[in-house]
Amino acid sequence: MTLLSTLNAASASLAPGQDFFWQNTIFEKTHWEGFMKGTRVFLTMATALLLMYEMRAARLRERISKKTKRWVAVVLTVAAFFTYFDGFNPNVRYSEYYHRHEFFHYYLGSKYFREIGYNQLYECTAIAEIELGRGAAVAGRDLRDLRKNLITPVKDTYVLSDPGQCKNRFTAARWESWKKDVDWFYHSSAGSYWDNMQKDHGYNPPPVWGMEGKFFGSFAPAGDGYFKLLSMIDVAFHVGIVLMYFWAFGYRAMAVAIVFWGCNAPANFYWTGGAFLRQDWLFFLVAAVCCAKKRKYFLAGGALMWSSLLRVFPVIFFGGWAIMVVFEIIRRVRFGTTGEATAAPGRLTIQREPGLLGYLHPDHRRLIAGALVAFAVLVPASVAVCGADSYKQFFGHTIKVHNATPLTNHMGLETMLVHNWSGRMRFLRDDNMDDPFEGWKQGRLDRFKAMKPLFLLICALVFAWTAWALRRTKQLWIGLSLGVCLVISFTNLTCYYYSLFLVLPALITVRPSLGPPIVVTSGISTILLYAPSGFYWVDDRFTAQAWLFYALSLMALYAYSRPFSIARLKAWWEGKPEPKAPKARAQLPPIGAAPAGE
Repeated sequence: MTLLSTLNAASASLAPGQDFFWQNTIFEKTHWEGFMKGTRVFLTMATALLLMYEMRAARLRERISKKTKRWVAVVLTVAAFFTYFDGFNPNVRYSEYYHRHEFFHYYLGSKYFREIGYNQLYECTAIAEIELGRGAAVAGRDLRDLRKNLITPVKDTYVLSDPGQCKNRFTAARWESWKKDVDWFYHSSAGSYWDNMQKDHGYNPPPVWGMEGKFFGSFAPAGDGYFKLLSMIDVAFHVGIVLMYFWAFGYRAMAVAIVFWGCNAPANFYWTGGAFLRQDWLFFLVAAVCCAKKRKYFLAGGALMWSSLLRVFPVIFFGGWAIMVVFEIIRRVRFGTTGEATAAPGRLTIQREPGLLGYLHPDHRRLIAGALVAFAVLVPASVAVCGADSYKQFFGHTIKVHNATPLTNHMGLETMLVHNWSGRMRFLRDDNMDDPFEGWKQGRLDRFKAMKPLFLLICALVFAWTAWALRRTKQLWIGLSLGVCLVISFTNLTCYYYSLFLVLPALITVRPSLGPPIVVTSGISTILLYAPSGFYWVDDRFTAQAWLFYALSLMALYAYSRPFSIARLKAWWEGKPEPKAPKARAQLPPIGAAPAGE
């Protein structure tokens, strides 16, 4: 028996309706979802209280055994890991675990990229359905025109009038394979779920991801057992993230990171859980900060470049490293020598190697080398797999059209600025239009254009604050972790990418007080997302989430950086030690107070 037939047989044995453990009443969807929401809030608040208790005990010099702390961290980590997956309860969301909606876009999009590119997924699906005998249903359907990112009736597209625009890009064998895969998705997702799949926003990842997706997606046709196997890749990535955190930062940071991730609402299981290679970028992002902490700088640079080539926006994390590299060059230009160092009292002196490379710290050279090697390997390989024009297509579709289209679950500084009372989806949704959100989208674009100067000013201030925080920092992993605020300022990402905050808990190794706010933010996000509906619409929910997570990123900057002063700036520029803060003057006890010790 083959592996796929074994998986199919196993899934059939656990089909809904069987008398099995999960059929117990307490595991029913309505009961279990409420229980898991409460679990997320409880777990985050309990973790915050335990962290505060630990810090208070340390101040009072009360000993807590390392064994106890280790076991508490392990229990929290395991509980949070299973919480993210809703305890793997098959009654919640996806009965067969994997996410058909996600697989439709990412499996088909990568496997047939050379034929359908970024713009023809939905039209080619409709044409295949017509040939499979469902023409009447297709003719009355709407789909999203990915060239304009607007929902359009099928009759207004080339599907009925000129199907050759799609079919002519396929060989006969590939077209039959395409129809077979489309037919499988139809029969496994028939009804409104299937119709709504073709109103989403298409297949959008860069060619490097397309290369990965095509490799893993080409071993077998669409099928239940095969998709279960592919969906397990992301679970392996999550396990890898847990192990890397433990390897680089220890039990405490591991527990805080996984509790935050397992309980947060914006990047919860609903969006990309049970999907196909949607956590690879996150794995490499966390790998970058962990490798930097363990001083494996070549691997750190390569990992962050890989993450950037998979989802683009992680390239902004290079900003923190770039600040540190530039500051090091400034120090070497001002104080470096090509011969023996001659230290003067109170002044920094650096022994610099001759030549241009002498202006780069050896750690920075390895970091840059790792990034350049990853780029030099992955980009040409992706072009060979996806086609010479793949990057041009990606820029034209994903960067210029998709990323410029407001979505209800966008989060970031832009969303915070453009959301206002009169521009809410509650007032601007118009179901009489082909795309009910067209007016809402245009309103957001117009408001952002008017507020662009304020947006740029805030971004500049965040960049300056990040530079101030990193001016004396030598540890490269800190530069990456503090880059979170830069990323969410300069981008307007969909909510599920806020798992990028997983790099922030690393900072508790140098700022332990950040632990409670990080996990509490995750718990509050669950409360905000699942507040009663009606007045509180989808765009309101994710704008509230954006404010919450932006506040956390600013809190991290505040916790790490020293207050700004001209004296500190001057001392840094002159290569002198950080000036000491003035000691607080002793306060005399109030008249009549008892002497100390009585």
